Parts: sequence; structure tokens; C-alpha cells
Amino acid sequence: MTRTISFTLPAPFPLVNRTTGYSHFTAARQKNQMQRQVAAAAYHLRPSLPFERAHVLIERHSVGTPDTDNLWGSAKRLLDCLTTPALLNVRKEGARQRTKNKRGLGFIVDDAPRHLTLEVRGVKCRLCEQKTVVTITEIMSAEVAA
Repeated sequence: MTRTISFTLPAPFPLVNRTTGYSHFTAARQKNQMQRQVAAAAYHLRPSLPFERAHVLIERHSVGTPDTDNLWGSAKRLLDCLTTPALLNVRKEGARQRTKNKRGLGFIVDDAPRHLTLEVRGVKCRLCEQKTVVTITEIMSAEVAA
């Protein structure tokens, strides 16, 4: 039985053309804001164990439709919020512990191709209907089920 999680963010996710050129601190603040939006919209929907393989459909409803490379590249910040944080190996004695996907909320294991198929769509709508719809569908395969 496949599980599906679907949630809606109240605004279209920001495009790369609008977020490039900011300082490291401003970019980090924007990433944290995206994480808080996803957590507020879907934290109660989070599975007990992240999906090992999943199909993620992200629909960006906005007044204009962006070009394809801008749309797909902009979805990265949102996708990073869906992953699961993991501690990285410390290479040197006394080095600080680093975390992969530190803003992840644990919906999917990772955004690597073996764990994820991604589909991003731009949908044209009226100004009052702008939003982002995220649908995560678990992919059940013979290898995962066994």
C-alpha cells in the first residue's frame, strides 16, 4: 500500500532569480524561513520513518510561469526541507560535527536519484490563487519491500 502526503504552502516558492546575490546570512535566513513554512504546513503529516523511495510533485501556482531551469533550480530549497538530516563523518580529531541536510524535516531519506523522482510544474493562476502544492508519494519496489 503506497502512502501519500500532500500539503499546501500559502505562497509560491521563491525563484532563483530573486534569491541570488544575497549575503550568506540573508540566504540562510531565507532557507530557515522555508523550513518553518513547511513545518507549519505539514509537520503533523510527517511519517514515523522517512520514505526510502518517493515521487515528489511540486506545483508552483503563480501569476507568471517561469522558465524551466529557473523553476527546477528554485525547487531545491523546498526539496532540502523534505530530506532527513544525517551526521557526517568527522575526519580530524577535534573537528566540529557537521550535518547533511540540517534543515530537513524527515519526509524522505535523501534527494539523491536512487531515493527520489522529482517533478516540478509551473501553473499559471490569478493573483489571489497563488500557492505551492507539494505531493509526496511513496514508491514501493520489490527491493525495498523485501
